[in-house]
Amino acid sequence: MLLSLRDITKNYTNGDIVTPVLRGISLDIAAGEFVALMGPSGSGKSTLMHILGLLDQPTSGSYFLDGFDANALTDDASAKMRVQQAGFVFQAFHLLPRQTALQNVMLPLLYAGSKVADRQALATQALVAVGLSDRLNFLPNQLSGGQKQRVAIARALVNNPSVIFADEPTGNLDSVASAQVLELLRSLNRAGKTIVMVTHEADAGAYASRIIRLKDGLLV
Repeated sequence: MLLSLRDITKNYTNGDIVTPVLRGISLDIAAGEFVALMGPSGSGKSTLMHILGLLDQPTSGSYFLDGFDANALTDDASAKMRVQQAGFVFQAFHLLPRQTALQNVMLPLLYAGSKVADRQALATQALVAVGLSDRLNFLPNQLSGGQKQRVAIARALVNNPSVIFADEPTGNLDSVASAQVLELLRSLNRAGKTIVMVTHEADAGAYASRIIRLKDGLLV
């Protein structure tokens, strides 16, 4: 099993006030699945994705990523595994404004310590894969919203991660661009890539092969 959670809880503490966000989540996601995490605002779906992607730690419970005990990892080991195993796509794109599409996609490879020529070749390959071969040297402000998100997907792909985490990837896009991005994610899944997508939109969730619904920090 690629992702395995058992009795995961997450609490946020502010002074004496403890706010439970996840209340005992047990979940398995197999390699090659396209899973949508759905639920109303405040249901805990983004928090769950952050734990799955090693961006946050649970308050209690166990999580194994590709057989590794995530709770036992040091901060450095967790960061290294995140670079190697996970790719991230966010609603706000998170592209560096003064870097070209190619340079933005090369960033994860820089953190991985790859050589410059290898970084350029792999980043170009990733941008070609998302249909942006003619936009390599464009800055983010020269791209449409849908193109920016495809650059973000290319950046998520460039390290060939085990799983891509997409948090509301169509939240800032119109309906045409949304459909294009979702079709791209589905095509990547059909090619074997594991996708975990957070969304509150039923149309987006319909692209997934399995929908996991959360409400008030519980699976429903």
